[in-house]
Amino acid sequence: MAVKTCLMIGASGMAGGWIQRMTQQLGDRIQIVGLVDVNEEVLAAQGAKLGLRSDQLFADYQEACATVQADFCGIATPPQFHSPQAIAALEAGMPVICEKPIADTLAAAKAMAAKAEETGLPCAIIQNYRYAPNKQEVVRIREEKRLGRLQHIFGRYACDYRQYKSWGKEWRHDMDFSLLFEGSVHHFDMMRFLAGGDCEVLQGFGWNPAWSSFKHYSSGFYLMRMDNGVHTAYEGNSSAAGITSCWQREYYRLEFEEGTVEIGEGDEVRIYRVGHEVEVYAAPAMERAGHDYLFKEFVDWLEGSRASATRIEDNLQSFALVIAAMETTVDGQPKRIADYL
Repeated sequence: MAVKTCLMIGASGMAGGWIQRMTQQLGDRIQIVGLVDVNEEVLAAQGAKLGLRSDQLFADYQEACATVQADFCGIATPPQFHSPQAIAALEAGMPVICEKPIADTLAAAKAMAAKAEETGLPCAIIQNYRYAPNKQEVVRIREEKRLGRLQHIFGRYACDYRQYKSWGKEWRHDMDFSLLFEGSVHHFDMMRFLAGGDCEVLQGFGWNPAWSSFKHYSSGFYLMRMDNGVHTAYEGNSSAAGITSCWQREYYRLEFEEGTVEIGEGDEVRIYRVGHEVEVYAAPAMERAGHDYLFKEFVDWLEGSRASATRIEDNLQSFALVIAAMETTVDGQPKRIADYL
């Protein structure tokens, strides 16, 4: 397999994690040949680690897209920059893999998806929480009908971010709808994945407790009815002070025709059946998980394998849920997802 070259937009924070994974876990398949960041110190330091020349380092993504010839472009920047950066890369002939959410607005997300369709180039969105052993096992249970038909799902995310900047960056505490755009975007996508369907109707409420470190809505309850008859309920809380279900430890309970499945922290799967002892076991291990799975899947796609499951055309469904949740929070009215797509 030929090594795929990458223009990487973003060099610190989440982007730094991308770079580490690309170079360490997939260094035999990915080579970063250009790097973009607006912070000159970060750019220089990360460029030195990668052994890049000065003419491979850029402060401006448009200049980088016009200059660097790469097999694909990776984008890990704040949401408001995703769409213009992805469009520039696609117009330059580079497939794109981009951090979630797709963008900061539905119009920007649709523009990005339209450019991918126009160019015919692969474009995938990171939804790494799908690719954990316990989540994959739950989907197998559903698909194999081990417990019959699926009735409904409850999901819970709760982190203690009561202190300002405890969620890594100031902007996460200062932005509008931080719960939805930075947190629930993962969990709504997970509800689709676990349910095996797309949302028809969403309704819910959001709020910001008086003791919150956030300037805007940081907690919420949201209900969804899927197109396959499954219903879901979601609790999001960025000001949790007791029982937490934070990143990598989110709690999901699936109610089936013949039993209940629970997953949370670690790879443990718990199955409950009335009149039976609780069945507890570790989900089968995965060769690659999380971001590593998605990067490999994307490179495989570039080499002719099947398209990434989280390609932008599909992930628009998950992003529409974020926008619908934002709007139902404001007006309290149920939202039909088809109206957004």
